Formats: sequence, structure tokens, C-alpha cells
Amino acid sequence: MKTVIIGQGAIGSLLAGICQQQKMDYAVLPRGSVCQPVRLIRLDGRLLEFSPEPVSPAQLQRDELLLLPLKAFQIIPAVKQLRPFLTKQTLVLLNNGMGVMEQVQKLLPDSPLIAGISKKAAYKKATQVLETGTGTTELGWVFRPASHSAQATERQLKALLTPCLWHQDLQPALWQKLAINAVINPLTALNNIKNGELAQPEYQQQIRQLCAETAALMQRKNLSGWQNIDAVVESVINSTADNYSSMHQDIAHNRATEIDYINGYLVLQGQQAGLEMAAHENLWQRVKALATSQDK
Repeated sequence: MKTVIIGQGAIGSLLAGICQQQKMDYAVLPRGSVCQPVRLIRLDGRLLEFSPEPVSPAQLQRDELLLLPLKAFQIIPAVKQLRPFLTKQTLVLLNNGMGVMEQVQKLLPDSPLIAGISKKAAYKKATQVLETGTGTTELGWVFRPASHSAQATERQLKALLTPCLWHQDLQPALWQKLAINAVINPLTALNNIKNGELAQPEYQQQIRQLCAETAALMQRKNLSGWQNIDAVVESVINSTADNYSSMHQDIAHNRATEIDYINGYLVLQGQQAGLEMAAHENLWQRVKALATSQDK
């Protein structure tokens, strides 16, 4: 089974490097027709320089495993580009935020689909990629085919994304990741700080309010894990203290953010549930305003 990685972002380039190291059959679908060369520095200091094999949508066969390590707002355009050429391929969504998976299901109701939460972290500047973090990748089938190919897909992902954990129901894990991102991403972006600085006293009241709003929404939706959101967020702040969040980097480099799919998603879900999400609404609008001001 050939792995096809969509795009050459930081995580996509890291995954391509892992495929390269493991001598897996893989290719990259780049933004243009040619792949950039990659200079990857792994966590252990190993250096890998390589040029991935490019592939176009029209060159897809039938049984590829398609990985989409993209920004949330890039997923639907990518899927629409791929759709005319898809048959039995399995898609794996590895984006931050929520709301995209349901849109993909509507576009591809019969396609095998997996949602994933990756704790892999990388920083990319030009063609150099620095691996900055690792951890368990959590995966769950959204639509699982009845054929034996599902087992082959799971083996392939285990080799590529190890350590990985499969869930019968990924929703609680997705919401926990959303709760973490909804605190760390906007606050680090707005204050131009590393994750660890959020442990300072001046941020604690705001963090508590954000966590309380998310917990109330999760409880209303009968999702497990709402009781310990504060502790989980605190743990991630401490364990990623030296990292810059993806949204911080997006703002710093004048790129579009995923705020609509993180705090924006929570606000809209809160409205549907009859809950006020004032703290999330505030961050949602402030990040959008900051991004707009940079575009001028």
C-alpha cells in the first residue's frame, strides 16, 4: 500500500522523512508540480536530506493511503481537488480544530475515512524542518470499509505514526485536543509568547474561564473528560513550555489561522446548546482582528 502525503508543510515533511527513513513506498502531492527538497533534523539530532517523489491526483491508482496533515481550512479545497480521482483510497485527516470531518463526510460519503490527533510537532523554515515534539497519535475510523484493507491500513499507520492508539469513539479525544488548542493557540498568538509563559499568574483567570466554558459545553453534550480539562491544559502548557504554538507561528509569519475551527467552532456549538461562550468569543474576534490588521 502506497502512502501519499498531501502537501509539504512542517508535519507533512516530517512524515515524508519518516517514510524515507523506513524505506516505505510513498509519494508527496505538492502544491505545484514539483516537490521541494527537504532537510530534516529529527529529535535525536539525526539529519536527513531528501527529495520526495511527486505525484498528481491524476496519477492515483486505487489503494493508496492518503494523509492530509493540513490546516483545517485547507482540507476541503484539497478534498475537492482529489475527489474526481478517488475510488477506494482511505483518507486520514490530521488537522487541528473541528468541523471539517463532517464536511468531508458529505463530500465523500462512501470513502474510507480516519480522523487523527497527532502530537508530532515540527517547525519549518524554507526547506529546513526541525522536529520539536513527539507523542502518541490517536486515531479513529469515521467510515470503516468492510474489506480486509482496513487491517492493512491500520498496520501501515502503526508503522508510520507509532506510537498510535486506536479509539472506537474518537470524539472525547478530539474535544480534549480542542479544549487545549482553544487556550494555548490564541493566547500565545495574541501575547507573542511561548506556551510555557501561560503558566504565569496573569493568565490564570482567563485560562480558568476558557476551560470552564469548554467543560460546560462538553458536559451538555455528554462527552467524557470535561471534569479534568483544567488539569489537562495545565499539563500541556508545562510539557510544551519551550514550544511556540502553531497559531503563534501563523500570526508571526502573516499566515491564515485555524481560529474559526477552534474557538469559533466552540462559540457556534455553544450557541446551538444555549450556552454563552464569552471568553472564547473574545479570543475568536481578537485573533481575527489581529490577522486582518496584518493583511493591511
